[in-house]
Amino acid sequence: MKLGIPLVALGLLCTGCGGGDAEQSSQNVTRIKAANPVSDQLKGMTEIYRYLGLRRAITDSGQRCKKVDRGAYQEDYKTMALWTAHCTDTGDWAIFIAPNADVQVRRCGHMEQLGLPACRVSPAPQS
Repeated sequence: MKLGIPLVALGLLCTGCGGGDAEQSSQNVTRIKAANPVSDQLKGMTEIYRYLGLRRAITDSGQRCKKVDRGAYQEDYKTMALWTAHCTDTGDWAIFIAPNADVQVRRCGHMEQLGLPACRVSPAPQS
């Protein structure tokens, strides 16, 4: 009998944990977005300096890029800011910037194959 009461109490406690409907439990999750000062700096730059910053990210990763003629912030992906850039000689690039300033660069053509969001590079200006 002494063992029965604690087991019943433990059983009641366990029934109160989880088991809720998935939609309701996903609404109770608090999401935190980490600050990304490097991405914020790029957002605040003039167009020419933003393009230079995006070009530098591409070339610092060992890729070739003669000149960035367009580029923009696209979205947040996981904890990183996703930027896109178009190099005049090598095409479209995705630049992921982490909150700690780590940078990863991928060709836009490889994004789908890698399971990453598709690039939405702005169209070339009309001449």
